[in-house]
Amino acid sequence: MGIDGHCLPARLGWHIVQGAEIGHWVAKRIAGEFFAEGSSAIGLQKDGVTIAGVIYENWNRQSIFCHIAIEGRMTKAYLKAIFDYPFNVCKCKKIIVPVVSNHAKSIKLVTKMGFTEEARLKDASLDGDIIFLTLTQEKCRFLGVENG
Repeated sequence: MGIDGHCLPARLGWHIVQGAEIGHWVAKRIAGEFFAEGSSAIGLQKDGVTIAGVIYENWNRQSIFCHIAIEGRMTKAYLKAIFDYPFNVCKCKKIIVPVVSNHAKSIKLVTKMGFTEEARLKDASLDGDIIFLTLTQEKCRFLGVENG
C-alpha cells in the first residue's frame, strides 16, 4: 500500500474491473460468446483501456470453465484476483481452460500459469484438437502473492 492508502498500481492507472463489458471484450478475442446470465468476467484496465480479461462459466460447485484473453502486461494484483474468484469465492476445486491445439501462445500462457493438460478431444475444433488444461487450488501459486 502507498502512504495514501491506495495501492501503487491504481495510482499508476491500473484497475481491476468486472462486468458484461469485459465478458464481451474477451469473447470477441477468443471467437466465442459471453452470456451474462450464468457467467462472470474480470478484467484489467490500464488508463481506461482493457488489456486483459477472463470469463468464468459453467460452475458446477466442483469446477469452473475459464477463457482468457490478454493484450498487455498483467499485474500481480490481477493474477491474484482472477484465481481468488474461482478458488475462494466459488470454492471450486478445479479451473478448466479449453484451448484449441493450434493456439501455441494460449497454451504457453496457461502452462506458465500452472495449468496442465488433463484431457484432449481429437478433432473437436475446425483448427484441431481441444485441449482441456486444468489447475487445482493446491497448485495455484498466485493466491499468496501480494497486491501491487
